[in-house]
Amino acid sequence: MGYYPIFVEMSGRRVLLVGGGHVALEKIGKLVESEADVTVVAPELIPEVRAFIEDGRARLLERQFEDGDTAGADLVFVATDNGAINRRVADEARARGLWVNAADDVANCDFILPGVASSGHITIATSTGGSSPALARWLRERMEAFLGTEVVALGDVLAELRVRARARDRECASGCDRTQPPPPLLCKTCPNRIPPDAWQRAIDDEVLALLRAGNREAASARIASAIGLDQPLLARA
Repeated sequence: MGYYPIFVEMSGRRVLLVGGGHVALEKIGKLVESEADVTVVAPELIPEVRAFIEDGRARLLERQFEDGDTAGADLVFVATDNGAINRRVADEARARGLWVNAADDVANCDFILPGVASSGHITIATSTGGSSPALARWLRERMEAFLGTEVVALGDVLAELRVRARARDRECASGCDRTQPPPPLLCKTCPNRIPPDAWQRAIDDEVLALLRAGNREAASARIASAIGLDQPLLARA
C-alpha cells in the first residue's frame, strides 16, 4: 500500500453513502460536519442515521444499491457488512474514476479514513495503514488528550498573528518592486520577511505556560515580539 495523507476540502462535494447502520452513522456525522452533499442509499436505517435525513442534512434513496447510483458522485463510501455489495459498488465507482472507501474492506478502498482527534481549529489524523484498528484507537485517544486547552488556544493565537503578519507583508509589498506572487509575496532578501523557523522557535515553554493560565494576550505579545511582528517595517537596503 502507498497511502499518502491529505486533508480534502469537502464543502459541496457530492458523496454517495451506501448503508444505513451503525457503520454508516460513523461516516455521516463527519461528512455532514464537513459540509459535504450526502446521499444515503439503504433499504433500512437506524434511527440515528434517519435523523440526519429528517433534519435535511442528507438525502435518502430508501432501497438497495442499484447500478448507476454512483453517477454524479464525487466520492463514494460503502458502509455495509456485505462483501459482494462492497465489490459491486467499488467496481462501479472505479469504472467512473471515483475514489471509494469501503469500511473494514481494504481491497475495495482507494482511500482509508484515519483516526481523528479534533478541538477548535486543530485536527490531528493518525493511521496504521489499516493494519491495527486497536492501535489506531489507542493513538487517537492519546491525541485527544494532547489537545489540551493550551494547544487549542495556541492554534487560535497563531492564526490571529498570521493574519497580522499577512497584513504587514502586504503593507511592505505595496512600496516594493521586488514582490512575488503570493505566497510568499515578499522577496527572499526582504528584511521584514519572517523566517518559518522563527515561528517554531517562538513557541516556547513560557508561551504554553501563559496559555495554560488563560493569558492569551501575554502569550500573543510574546510570540509577536519573538518573530519581530511588533517592530516597525524596515526599509530595504
